[in-house]
Amino acid sequence: MITSIPGEWKFDEQVSQHFDTHVRKSVPLYEEVQKAVIEISEWFIRDNSVVYDLGSSTGETISLLLQKHSRKKNVRFIGVEESLPMIEIARKKCSSELVQFLQQHIEEINEFANIDLVLSLYTLQFLPLWKRKKVLQRIYNGLVEGGAFIFVEKIRAENSLFEDIWNDLYWDFKQENGLNEQQVIKKAQSLRGVLIPLSLTENLSLLSDVGFQCMDTFIKWHNFAGIIAVKMPSKNDIEENTYLNTDKNNKIQQ
Repeated sequence: MITSIPGEWKFDEQVSQHFDTHVRKSVPLYEEVQKAVIEISEWFIRDNSVVYDLGSSTGETISLLLQKHSRKKNVRFIGVEESLPMIEIARKKCSSELVQFLQQHIEEINEFANIDLVLSLYTLQFLPLWKRKKVLQRIYNGLVEGGAFIFVEKIRAENSLFEDIWNDLYWDFKQENGLNEQQVIKKAQSLRGVLIPLSLTENLSLLSDVGFQCMDTFIKWHNFAGIIAVKMPSKNDIEENTYLNTDKNNKIQQ
């Protein structure tokens, strides 16, 4: 059931029970996003990797990752989710000793280090703007060099013309998927002040501010976008490796 009280959207037990069905009706390219994330993960998950899913909801993404990387050794998957009803569903999907679900808000994570891949699918958009940069900084700091952060968000258009067009098309999308006008209106009202999207440029700027230099979009549908950011080796590390390789080559030539 979707409450129509402005700003009162919550992932309660009723929402959790129907989440997997509802998200496909209300989020464009949901299946394609999941598929793309799983495919991209092959470049970043190896033996002994640590993977975090921030806002893991019913555990669908972790379940797919677990299947994809089943032949790799000791890959740990950690889902962070505030809603206990969501976690209870997720634990039934992912019954593996390699998977752990933490009932926490993503800004409350204490141990966050040596991570190969961090996912955040449709989660950061629910954080107040002043908290978003802090969380992104922790993600950047927690990644190993060469590790990646993949996130998908609803975004604002860069100008008002496209904002109107994308919003109208998004409205059409939800109705074409079986949501009636009243349901769409109630959902929009419940998300007032709760879901706060940024533009694609603003999201990329935030990533740059916390240290990411290598970024790209991997999927986009009107007012939704998927972004990947990779933590590159520091300049000092690159210079040191260049020096060591040069020194090694000189010795070989001698």
